[in-house]
Amino acid sequence: MNSDGYISREEMFQMLKNSMVKQTTEEDPDEGIKDIVELVLKKMDHDHDNRLSMDDFMKSVKEEDLLLEAFGPCLPDTKYREKFLADLESGNVDIDVSQAKS
Repeated sequence: MNSDGYISREEMFQMLKNSMVKQTTEEDPDEGIKDIVELVLKKMDHDHDNRLSMDDFMKSVKEEDLLLEAFGPCLPDTKYREKFLADLESGNVDIDVSQAKS
């Protein structure tokens, strides 16, 4: 969100908060979002700096293919995902996160 190449705990919280459907329950919705953020960081933050880098993401996806599927239909189909992962492992993928739009 701030174009530093990382997704911080606070940025992740705000992105999730802005994308969640508001429920009319007695539970504090922010608590559920905080739980999701903690779960994501526990699973994907390999260097334990409380933010996600592209490196963290790539390591996580290599270790757990289901993470790609968790992102839903916004991702390419299996054929393209397998090619991407193969290219990623061989070092044929050059990702410039500075060009990413927030």
